[in-house]
Amino acid sequence: MEREYALFVSQADKLQYLTDQHRRVYYGDEFCERLLPGAQELTRVLERVRDAGRAFTLVTPYVTEAGLAQVEALAALLPAGTEVVFNDWGVFRLLKNRYPALVPVMGRLLTKIKRGPRIMNFLDKLPPAALEHYRRTNLDVPRYQRFLEDNNIGRAELDNPLQGLDLSGVSTRLRLSLYIPFAYVTTTRFCLTANVDTPDKKGFIGVFPCQRECRTYTFYLDNAAMTTMLIRRGNTIFFRNTAISETIRASHVDRVVVSPEIPH
Repeated sequence: MEREYALFVSQADKLQYLTDQHRRVYYGDEFCERLLPGAQELTRVLERVRDAGRAFTLVTPYVTEAGLAQVEALAALLPAGTEVVFNDWGVFRLLKNRYPALVPVMGRLLTKIKRGPRIMNFLDKLPPAALEHYRRTNLDVPRYQRFLEDNNIGRAELDNPLQGLDLSGVSTRLRLSLYIPFAYVTTTRFCLTANVDTPDKKGFIGVFPCQRECRTYTFYLDNAAMTTMLIRRGNTIFFRNTAISETIRASHVDRVVVSPEIPH
């Protein structure tokens, strides 16, 4: 199967990573509405991607009501036929009701799978049925497949977990994208990077005013219980996984989304 390769960036200046291999650009943020681009920045990126002859996909996070208004302002700027990755069902409802000419893509935050790397500590001790369960996603549930089809959601995004993926039960009518090399473990609105430059805020955890400190600082977390290094960027924890299993290679995944830097 011929696979499309897409470049995923969250800032306009990261388009420097665009190569001939990338036929599409993913742009936006999956994890924080405060990192969504403004209208002028989105317009500039759209123009640059169009001039480069690439397809474009806008990526959006889970949102509050304020964030939903931001997403709507961006959606209004997109040409008909543009893909929008949604990681919030409220964003999908907005697209469905107000922007039916845009193409909804279900984000990887809504694809449910065991994500934590600790599973590798006991993977070889699991019975076959349990191992199969941990490699499957909600995308192979027949009722869920019908829901996606009924709502004209024709593509879903996937992480690359350490235990691998079994996509044999996923309908071939549902197109699939695989994100590499950074897989996310967990995310929250309580950003531990906010106010990291303010000593008086030490020990405070909450939803604080944001100076986008996450674009300056990255934290690497090492723990004996983990089988790989964890990476904290802003409000989200990731790990790096460059290995693509043979089952994924043999599946109907037809797009690979490449992040040259840690998302955010």
